[in-house]
Amino acid sequence: MRKEVEAKLVATEEWATTRGIQLVSDGMWVIGPTDHSTLTYLSEATHEEGLTLAINVSNAVRYHGFASSKRTIGGRIDVPGVTIEADNPGPVSLTTSIQPHFQVERAADLPLYFNHALRIAGPMLALGVNSPLFPPELYGDPDRKTVLEDGWAENRIPVYEGMMNPADGPEKVRFPTDIDHPRDAVDRIVEDRVLVPAAIAAGERFDDSFVHFRHKHGSFWRWVRPVFDGASRAAANVRIEFRPLPAQPTLRDTMAFLAAFAGVMTAFSSTEHPVTDLSWDQARENFYAAARDGMEADMTWITADDQTTNDIGRCLDDLLNTALDGLEACGLPQERAADWIEPLRDRARRRRTPAAWKRSLVATRLDEGLSLADAIHDAQREYLAYQRETFMDGCFSDWPDTPGRR
Repeated sequence: MRKEVEAKLVATEEWATTRGIQLVSDGMWVIGPTDHSTLTYLSEATHEEGLTLAINVSNAVRYHGFASSKRTIGGRIDVPGVTIEADNPGPVSLTTSIQPHFQVERAADLPLYFNHALRIAGPMLALGVNSPLFPPELYGDPDRKTVLEDGWAENRIPVYEGMMNPADGPEKVRFPTDIDHPRDAVDRIVEDRVLVPAAIAAGERFDDSFVHFRHKHGSFWRWVRPVFDGASRAAANVRIEFRPLPAQPTLRDTMAFLAAFAGVMTAFSSTEHPVTDLSWDQARENFYAAARDGMEADMTWITADDQTTNDIGRCLDDLLNTALDGLEACGLPQERAADWIEPLRDRARRRRTPAAWKRSLVATRLDEGLSLADAIHDAQREYLAYQRETFMDGCFSDWPDTPGRR
């Protein structure tokens, strides 16, 4: 997977460079366009014949359908220091994520793996938070505390929930409940409120026999969700899509999360890890605590030796040890498996995430006398400068804690 991703990135970068474009891997962009105000860019739309057509989003029909359906999206972001209202999903384009899939061997095992994924969502997100800041233009008149202490460590979570949850119906973007049987996952998608009704012609694929089910799944936006598809009967599969993680500073950091996710999901099922007994309510609390506070979150965990702890350091150590066990169970030598997840070990040891790094740099720049807008922009430019140097061959753990001006 690393080789495949790297090859695609190299090819895309070659294309982008010839057009004066720089690729960026980040949880949220904060330097706005030069020819628009940030808010105008995010909310710009045309309104024709009863349709709302967002200008600066993917031209996929469904994105315009979300805005034009009578069952409209919520269209509101309300977090400390920032309130945005839009009649189209444009503001969601602030965010970027990585979404690994775990394919279960037997459909009957879906509940076991799905419920495990819910338990690890909080601590995995705590390790990965990377969107603590908005473009400065979007803040009202905030003080330092509002931006650096009161705001979310992972603003992707409230941005996506606020924008895409319907204004007049059940939440579509949410932390899902446990499932007891594979049919529960199917029923939830079938019963989920459709946003953009459509009559769709089936093709020749095996899963085209349930093409409308697949259409509904396209707006079934749970933070962990099941995926059912297959081009042929032999290729039919059920997977778990893990959606909490933001884009990361380097390719190695990204792959560390994929490896840790695969390892933990593998080990939990084979070792009967006791965190399965963690209540769903607590798993949900862990998830939103991580989104708000990253590695400073109040979190409850059950370790492999069946000890309940509120120490996030012990929680993360246990999670990563379990990931290591899972990778070794898949046949990786211990040293190689440890190397895959070392970037996350470093974060846990140093209590340093990309979000914490950005906040620390903004605080330093404010201490030096910069305005809030200049401090945020300067921190972002430093992030991009280090990313250019390290994305393919380096790691976030190599970045200095308090970089000087470059």
